[in-house]
Amino acid sequence: MRVGIALDGVVRDFMGQLEKTYDKYFPLELEEDEDYPERKITSFDLLEYFPFSGGTQELNEFMYVDSALEVFGHPGESRLNAVQHMNQLHNILEDEGHEPIIISKELNNSKPSTLFFLSKLSAKVNTIKFVREYEKKWDHVDVLITSNPFTLESKPQGKISIKVINDYNKNCESDYTITDLKELLSDKKLQEKILTTTTVSFTEIDE
Repeated sequence: MRVGIALDGVVRDFMGQLEKTYDKYFPLELEEDEDYPERKITSFDLLEYFPFSGGTQELNEFMYVDSALEVFGHPGESRLNAVQHMNQLHNILEDEGHEPIIISKELNNSKPSTLFFLSKLSAKVNTIKFVREYEKKWDHVDVLITSNPFTLESKPQGKISIKVINDYNKNCESDYTITDLKELLSDKKLQEKILTTTTVSFTEIDE
């Protein structure tokens, strides 16, 4: 079974780093005694929280071209010891005869930045897939651990979704929900249940 581990929101704190980088280049003008307002992100509509006059195209240029190394190469981990837990899960999956796959949406300069992030934190990588659209992640896996709402909502029939829950995906449906990879590692019954589920490919459905 091909088990995908999406990086952003599962291992890499993409949203937190995007917020820091955006505020660095587009700081608010505050009064001397005024605190910086808290930005509580409750949806994945990035333009709502990080506005650009040029819309999505300008936002993508900021993230994937101009500031790619800052946004994708230098984030912290989304959870404490997330990379360590990913490495442990990687070993468990391999020992059980499954194929662990790191998978991430990347454009332009974010690909080498992501490789830098993984190398910097000593992530174990045997197979890595880069896609240009969130829904394309499903083409490469049978099971996907993700926090991305667009990926969760585009799950094809026969695939298995494991949602790492956060404020912007609470209302998204999934087959399983966890708080982090550590929870999955500690729950052997859940691991067994997921990894013994029969998945169905599109080819089998068409036939």
